[in-house]
Amino acid sequence: MWLTAPNRIGVAAWQIGDSIWRIDARGERDAVALVVGQERIALVASDDQALPPLDEQFVRNDQLHFSFPQTDRSQFGFRLVVRPVPLEGCGADGTHIALELLVSVQTTLLDSHPTLDLVLPARGGARDEAGAQSGSRVYHADNGDFGAAVILGPQDVASSVAIDQPGEQRLRLFGEFLEKGVIRRARPWLVVDRTSGSVAPRWIRAASDALAESPLPLS
Repeated sequence: MWLTAPNRIGVAAWQIGDSIWRIDARGERDAVALVVGQERIALVASDDQALPPLDEQFVRNDQLHFSFPQTDRSQFGFRLVVRPVPLEGCGADGTHIALELLVSVQTTLLDSHPTLDLVLPARGGARDEAGAQSGSRVYHADNGDFGAAVILGPQDVASSVAIDQPGEQRLRLFGEFLEKGVIRRARPWLVVDRTSGSVAPRWIRAASDALAESPLPLS
């Protein structure tokens, strides 16, 4: 279940038994981050500029909703829905988590190319491979202390780019011209193992299969 505090917008946690996975959405440059030990898996602006401040946060069933509306200083606004995903054959043991990140961007400008990067710490390098299902892609980032992988369905692969940098891997979402008033969505799935330097293949297979079978949310 999601744990939130009424007077602390930007702070939330998903509890699995005695295990806690903390979400921090208080920073302007790190719009939203999954905190793993001393590291952060963060959603940031591609040019590392400040993003719109968080305006609203609420929980609906198993979904954690964030709203970052466009301001005079930003080229676009966006919404993020975070949903823990149960994976068949992979028990909720508190050491692993699979999260669906539904990102929606929108702009009021006539000429805008909104981009967001999902940044994964990767001390041991990064790699990508074809997923279990045709058209999907898996991006691995082995941190040494924990493992993380992002899985993209075929609808997101073409508009996303992986950028390897020292100590991190950036998965760039969107980036194409966005017409005023149009909403564009991306749905990366994030799998994390905080006890090992890499995510086990069975978790990758289960997440890839679940993503392929999951319809894109309407809102």
